[in-house]
Parts: sequence; structure tokens; C-alpha cells
Amino acid sequence: MLQVRVKPGVEEKLRSYFPWVYKPEITSYSKKPQKGEHVVVRDAGGHFLGYGYINPQANISIRLLSFEKEKKISYELIKERVEQAYNYRKSLSLNTDALRLIHSEGDFLPGLVVDVYGDYAVVEFTTFGMNAIREWVISALIDVLKPKGIYEKRNEYAQKAEGFKTEEGVIYGEVPPEITIYEGDLKYYVNIPQGQKTGFYLDQRKARSMIRQLVKPGCRCLDLFCHTGGFALNMKKAGAGEVLAVDISAQALEVGRRNAELNGLDNIAWVEENAFDFMRKLHKEGQVFDLVLMDPPSFAKNRASVPNALRGYKELCVRGLHVVKRGGYLVIYSCSFHITMDHLLQVLLDAAKDTRRHLRIVGVSFQDLDHPWVLQMPNTLYLKGIYAEVL
Repeated sequence: MLQVRVKPGVEEKLRSYFPWVYKPEITSYSKKPQKGEHVVVRDAGGHFLGYGYINPQANISIRLLSFEKEKKISYELIKERVEQAYNYRKSLSLNTDALRLIHSEGDFLPGLVVDVYGDYAVVEFTTFGMNAIREWVISALIDVLKPKGIYEKRNEYAQKAEGFKTEEGVIYGEVPPEITIYEGDLKYYVNIPQGQKTGFYLDQRKARSMIRQLVKPGCRCLDLFCHTGGFALNMKKAGAGEVLAVDISAQALEVGRRNAELNGLDNIAWVEENAFDFMRKLHKEGQVFDLVLMDPPSFAKNRASVPNALRGYKELCVRGLHVVKRGGYLVIYSCSFHITMDHLLQVLLDAAKDTRRHLRIVGVSFQDLDHPWVLQMPNTLYLKGIYAEVL
């Protein structure tokens, strides 16, 4: 097996279970490394640190799968990790049949995302090294889950960065074009091939529950970047009088309409518009809401894009505050690791100054527990939400 040594000092974070080795941190190889090859990582003195896989062309060159000398990378190790992830999810007693089973580094399987929708699984391979052992992964999922079918989604951004390509589609059994899932007392249609992420925003489950606590009977609510209506339906279920659900995707809105019908919910206006433009129009017309919720796509896919992203978040907050009643709520989320909670709080503070609104923070949220956040791996915490009352 390829032997890799790292610079003095790097071993400290690896011994603390940080699972990445960056390209500049490597001092030597025992032979020329090949993409996807399994490696033994050693410190400058040659002492064992862990087993991983390597992509010498990537900035994150090595991702570790094991820190135990007796646990080499094998099918048995992959199956053990899948079983551990499965048992952890069972222990959560989530009131749903749709959840994240594998959260990459959060489940010690870097480069792998697996979501479960009822009897079906959806997988994403996001690194060259994990894709190289895809047959082990698929076999382990079949052994542990016994699904009726597995669908593979392509993460084009990750595959381009890692230098590999897979075809999207069914890779085991059969997967219907549309699945019905439940979450609490609501049902949703999920179109896996056409949906965002793997088909549904599973990570916002806890946030959807929190929104129900803010909505009072008869409230007028605005759900921006609504996708297929996860928040909008919960607003109505909580007693909202009128809900405006806004998204730029006609396809997502059509699924949202059908989701509302599936649950017997009416008085939701599904609006196909750019959220920024729509809020300008609302402000100009003098419209106001009891609750304004903004759940935009990731504005920051890397550190370099953070300044522009923060400008986007601030504009959303300013425009949102223009259309929130006093005593109402403004809710903002970010799904990028590069945008921190401090970033969001500062953006909200700046927007409050510009609009002369006095805000009280009444809650914060993160991704739900089936998207585990590992303390030694900050990147596993990516989703943040702030709930602010306008005084």
C-alpha cells in the first residue's frame, strides 16, 4: 500500500480525528500516487496515523476512513460504517420515512451521501476515491437496507473538482419516477430525478417544525425560494390564513401545488418569480406579512465567493424587513459551510440598521440530527437559520 508522510505538526489534527490531508501538508510518497489509491498516512517520524484514499490532483489530497491500525479499508469496514449509520438513525425515532442515512464525513464515509425515501435509496459519490469503491458501497447498502431500488444522482460541481464522471440513473432494482413520503402529519411527492439535492430538503425537518411555532391562526406568510412547498405547507397546517410561495422554478411550483392538494390545503398562492424582484414589487405595493421566510440556494460554494454571498444575504434581509409587520417574524437560512452563524447575524444586524428595525432573536436552527455535525470536522455543520421578531 502507498505510504505517505506528512509535515511535522500535521499529525496533531489527524490524531484529533480531522479526516483531511491537504496537498501542501504532504512531504513524501513511497511511490508515485494514483488517483483513488488507498494509502497509509504516517507522521514525519513514520508513525501510523490512518488509512485513506488519495487524489494527488485535488487540494484535499487524502481523506481518511480509518484511524485504527487494525481496520484497513475493506468491504467489511464500509458495511460496518453503513450499519452504524443505520442504527444511529433508528435511535433518533424520526417521525418520517425519509431521512439522510450517510452524511459523508459526518458518518466517517467521506465522499458519500445517501438519502432514503421509503423503500428507495439515493446515492451521491462526491470524490474520486469513494467512487472507486462504489461496488462495495452499493453492496453494503443492499445488505443493510434491502431497498427496492437505488438511484444515483450526479453532483456535477464535486465531480468536476475531483476529476471523474458518472452517469445518473437507477443502479439497482427499480425506482419509480415519483415517490410519496411522509413527515409528521404531512405527505409530499418526491421526484428523485428532477428534484433539488436528492429530491427533497430533508435537512430542514427541524426548521419546518420550528416555523409551526411562529405561525398564528390567520397569519399572512411569505415563503421565498419555496421549492416544492415544505415550509408553505407547514405554515398552512399551523393555521396561516394566506401563504405566498415563491420560486423561480415552474416545475418545483407544480409539485408544490400537488403537495397542497395531497394534504387538502388551500389558499396557497404559488408564484413563479425571481425572489429579489418579487420582494421589490411587494415593497412598492406596500404589502406586509406576519412572517417572511427566506431559504435561498447556496450563495457561497467556496471561500472566495463569501463577500458576494454576504451582499446577497443582506439584500434579502433588507427587502424582507421592508415587508414584515411590527410584531412579525423574519427568518433567514444559509446552506453553505462557508457562511457562518456570525456572518448571518452580522448581515441581519446591518440590514436592521439600514431599515431602522429593532429585532429580537427568538431562535436559531441547524440541520436535523440525521445530518450529523462532527465536532472535529467543522465542514459537517453547514445549515444555519435565524428567527428574528420585529419589535
